[in-house]
Amino acid sequence: MKQKRFNIAGIITLGIILTLCVPHQSEENSPNVILTNQGVNDIRNELGKLPLLDKSFEALVAETDADMANGIHVPIPKDPAGGYTHNRHKQNYITMYGAGIIWQLTGEERYAEFTKNMLLEYAEMYPTLGDHPIKKSYAPGRIFWQQLNDAVWMVYTSQAFDCIKSYLSAEDKKKIEEDLLVPYANFLSVESAFVFNRIHNHAVWACAAVGMAGYAMNNDEFVKRALFGVDTEEHKDKPKGFYAQVDLLFSPDGYYMEGPYYQRYALLPYMLFAQAIDNNNPDYKIFEYREQILKKAVLATLQMTNTDGKFFPFNDALKYMNYKAPELINAVDIVYQAFPESKELLSIAQEQGKVVISQAGLQVARDIAKGEAKPFKWLSMELRDGAEGKQGAVGILRGNPHKDAICVTMKYASQGMGHGHFDRLGMMMYENGNEILSDYGAARYVNVEYKNGGRYLPENTTWAKQTVAHNTVVMDKKTQFNNEIKEAEKTSAERWFFNVENKEIAIMSAKENHAYGTAKAQRTIALIKDSETFTSPLIVDIFRIEDDKKHTFDLPFYYKGQLLYTNTDYERFTSQMETMGSDFGYQHLWKEAKGKPSADISQTVWIHDGRFYTLTSEAAPNDEIFFTRIGANDPDFSLRNEAGFLFRRNHQASTCFVNTIEVHGNKNFETELVEDHVGMVNGVKTLINNKDYTIVEIKTVKTSTIILAIANAKSDPSEEHSTNIAGKQYTWKGPFHLFKN
Repeated sequence: MKQKRFNIAGIITLGIILTLCVPHQSEENSPNVILTNQGVNDIRNELGKLPLLDKSFEALVAETDADMANGIHVPIPKDPAGGYTHNRHKQNYITMYGAGIIWQLTGEERYAEFTKNMLLEYAEMYPTLGDHPIKKSYAPGRIFWQQLNDAVWMVYTSQAFDCIKSYLSAEDKKKIEEDLLVPYANFLSVESAFVFNRIHNHAVWACAAVGMAGYAMNNDEFVKRALFGVDTEEHKDKPKGFYAQVDLLFSPDGYYMEGPYYQRYALLPYMLFAQAIDNNNPDYKIFEYREQILKKAVLATLQMTNTDGKFFPFNDALKYMNYKAPELINAVDIVYQAFPESKELLSIAQEQGKVVISQAGLQVARDIAKGEAKPFKWLSMELRDGAEGKQGAVGILRGNPHKDAICVTMKYASQGMGHGHFDRLGMMMYENGNEILSDYGAARYVNVEYKNGGRYLPENTTWAKQTVAHNTVVMDKKTQFNNEIKEAEKTSAERWFFNVENKEIAIMSAKENHAYGTAKAQRTIALIKDSETFTSPLIVDIFRIEDDKKHTFDLPFYYKGQLLYTNTDYERFTSQMETMGSDFGYQHLWKEAKGKPSADISQTVWIHDGRFYTLTSEAAPNDEIFFTRIGANDPDFSLRNEAGFLFRRNHQASTCFVNTIEVHGNKNFETELVEDHVGMVNGVKTLINNKDYTIVEIKTVKTSTIILAIANAKSDPSEEHSTNIAGKQYTWKGPFHLFKN
């Protein structure tokens, strides 16, 4: 066939391409992994009729053609992540995958020929390879520096092979299977059982790779191996395989214990392999398994985003990642096909602006074209952690379900395996789509060879994982669990209560009884909705910690924006600065200013994107306040230079930090008019704080008073509470109550 370029209009106008030159399916049910015979026929019939499908297919053709024009390059592996050979092999599987799909839909032979020739090149090279020369991984790969990337390669390559296997001669097909796919699948499974049988995202990818290769080659043994693991003496009678990964890595609410950044990444093998299972073994009812846990996992991932689509950076996370990532495009399409009643997913697909070229993507594009999309609602929710939901949780409070909503999160979950941070009871805040109180996330530049070969930087350990890098209390300037991950993995925080049913207040509370040695901590965060006083919900943050011995307690807040005002009497270090300490992350903090509160409250105001934010803190006479900036002891300029406040309380056995955060006013950058730049809170005071109750008082400039009562000993909603403070009796039912005067 004469080679030529085409577009959607050309395909429809010259219908001969889709009628006379379609692939000859020499094998029954080919393709059958993700793209299916029925899917191919349905997509052909719809091309030119559905804008989102057409746009996605045209983009796939353009990207694939651009790389095919460079020819076939299968270099001997030698580079780390970000290096030439790493990137070339990654691009190869992407291009083979695209070419296979385009061949199926158009019949243009050059795509099948390209994929065949590249697979044959790999089949020649693979038997000559040993472990990758970059030995920086506990599980080195063959084509890539770590087996994880090898598994990803196989996930995509198995789909490419599946698409063109009917085009191959018997001899070529045998060579590709026997010299490449079969030994590669064995390497990822029986030869690497210590990885394959782990309960970990690396093993999820490996299981999906081997299982999808099994379906592509009609190899039942590989599929069985992927579903149930490899039997070894070490892993005998232990849960393993894909079903075990589904059972143990997701909580009943769909939360993945490594956090949303890695949940996003791990979703792709989960969803692709589930789609392959459903295509080939629909009787397994994989999407109904464990009360539709895969659907819950996708919805939970979407809910763990700011309204601009970026994931909350719990644990190791790169903060730019959002739900437009390829993994979420696949996940949204696949889940929508399985659960087409979930019309809110269509609005996410619209924002993603792309669908997968499969029957799932076709259904999404078709239903969007029909106008069936419903707005996605961001909800207040608690997502439990642990396979049984008994390892704490993450809490999310939102002011409303819309994009301008104020949002505050708290992490009171498990450690998060190897990617976990020492951040128990840490909080983050978002508003109007912007990050306001931030978590650093991970110190890493993925695939940027300049920065440690794209791997995690040393500062990920010395800074990003340390407790002081998070908006939570640090005791005695030491990281939680004394920076010992094995100790942290033994326990989780404790859910105390979570309630979003009250129209006036949304509130969550959690306890941490292990991270601080013998000290016990509890944090309660509330959104108080009082439209008569506040234009946005008021955040109230109460962090209490108690012990028998005296300690120094630090509470940092890292904020986005420009500092405008503080009532603290401070000294600004303008010519020379020192660090906040020598270890546990303090060595990376510059001390820019130091002060003491000048009144019984400390107030700080900053501006970000035209909005004003006021942090009002209860102050004690001996408190110290530091203004800090990240970036000390950073010889390679790897850390972001972000600003923060740090409140220090010295020589206390027990204490309670009480803070409120207001969103108010506006600066119009076009007219330069400023409105309501002064907040409404003018008093914050702890009325009582003991093992039974914490009660705080918040006064406003409108002379109104808000009193929030928290039960510290009993969280039963039916429990009656009563206490007397300065002659006034406070009585309520349940673990919290809001009093207004």
